[in-house]
Amino acid sequence: MTTDQTLGITIFCTITVVGVLTLFSVYLMIGMAAQDYGNRHERPKARGADRPSAGVLFWRALRRKCPICGRGDVLRGYFHMNQSCSGCGAVFWKNEGEWTGPMLIDFIFALAASLYAWAALVYFSYSVAAQLWLTGAIAAFGGIAIMPWSRSLWTMFLFVTGEIEVAPDPTK
Repeated sequence: MTTDQTLGITIFCTITVVGVLTLFSVYLMIGMAAQDYGNRHERPKARGADRPSAGVLFWRALRRKCPICGRGDVLRGYFHMNQSCSGCGAVFWKNEGEWTGPMLIDFIFALAASLYAWAALVYFSYSVAAQLWLTGAIAAFGGIAIMPWSRSLWTMFLFVTGEIEVAPDPTK
């Protein structure tokens, strides 16, 4: 095994360990937020239904649907969010700075993609110029490619933490 291959494997393993630990911490944060949300009794329930399970919420986020009802779209285009759900009327983002969460998800995904690409390029002994150009292109493309899902995942997180509430039922 060459030095480049050893270095590539080391980079890959290090990124994987850090990624797994990060995912575990995110899982714990979301779990604590969900538990805190469940302990609050003043929050209204979704019209006649219980709060969706974590699996259902995650599936709705991947499909870019409303975390409350699962019918309305979170996005109206690749780069544009809907203000509210067309199905239940819930307002997705109320605060001005709520774009920073999805931006962080975009950044983390782009960074991870470029670091994994760099590990592969080092392993196969690509030139430094190729490593710089390819990892830069992968980082730029990765950040743009994940945008719709980062907004949807962040909207799900806002719902779990109680920032998005069920819109009042107009019939009552």
